[in-house]
Amino acid sequence: MKWGTLNKREGWRLLVLVGLVVLSGVVLNQRLEAQETVKRFKIGLGALKDNPDYHTGRTAFVSVLEKQKDMIVEFKLLDAYGDLDVYKSGLERLVNVDRVDLIFTTGTRSTQPAVEVVKNIPIIFTAVASPVKSGIVKSLEQPGGNVTGTHCAVPAFAQVRTIKKVLPNVKRIGIVYTKGESNAEIQTRDFQDAAKKLDLEVLTSPVSKNCKTEEEVAEATKKLVGKVDVLVAHQDTSLSQYGRGMLKVAEENKIPVYVSLGHLISQGALFSLGIDFKALGTISGEQAVKILKGNIKPGDIPVDTDRHYALVINLAAAKKIGLTIPVQVLRSASKIVK
Repeated sequence: MKWGTLNKREGWRLLVLVGLVVLSGVVLNQRLEAQETVKRFKIGLGALKDNPDYHTGRTAFVSVLEKQKDMIVEFKLLDAYGDLDVYKSGLERLVNVDRVDLIFTTGTRSTQPAVEVVKNIPIIFTAVASPVKSGIVKSLEQPGGNVTGTHCAVPAFAQVRTIKKVLPNVKRIGIVYTKGESNAEIQTRDFQDAAKKLDLEVLTSPVSKNCKTEEEVAEATKKLVGKVDVLVAHQDTSLSQYGRGMLKVAEENKIPVYVSLGHLISQGALFSLGIDFKALGTISGEQAVKILKGNIKPGDIPVDTDRHYALVINLAAAKKIGLTIPVQVLRSASKIVK
């Protein structure tokens, strides 16, 4: 009787043991299957010359990819600090040595060389003002080739019209821009065309493509003092990094400053009608997911943008130059900095 009970107990133990072994096998198999469904990618992040807005867009892009549960992405940053030769060789290294699956670029100056160098893997860009005019894509609707992304262009006419609303008595607009940077030159021409439609005159003062100091921007700005009613800084690499040079001169001479670059508001610009670069980076990240997970060709994905333009007004800057902003304009502002 006792012996039979022991056999029964041993039988139950054996049955439990077998069950555990089977269960362990099932769990292991599930883990292996899960590992097989998780895809691994490498993405190169290209920046010829970085700035705060580009950094914001890139951070948002990376965030989208990191949130994908069925993807593990390794990012490799290439920042050439303005050296074109270093940037091009870095792109070649990303493709041929690091074997990245996709290149992400920020801004026109970073994207144009990438399009020239990288032919066999997808390129996604963000913060390019005029991707068609810059020769980056064939059209916004059908980019073609291995390239797509997001543009940051607020229509020039909308910007000039906003300037006239905020500054009803404006007659002459002064633009400081980077000579030789296609992105900046295109925006300047578009601004001139838009200004003509509103009977406004545009004067320009360029800085060099290799501008590396606030002093150079300040000197270019001084050439417009006494000649214009408002100063303008576009989405321009030099103005993004060294725009403080313009703002100092403007404040000293009580000239209002309109900027396309939102971060210059905190440094003293009066107002801006701009794009949310975080939103742009997010859209670009979603495009990357479609390409990597859905095997969709970049050239079949339309170039997109964020269409929620934000009017930001800096009342502290207005007070410093003794300017009163119309009440109806303040009411229409997305954000007021006090």
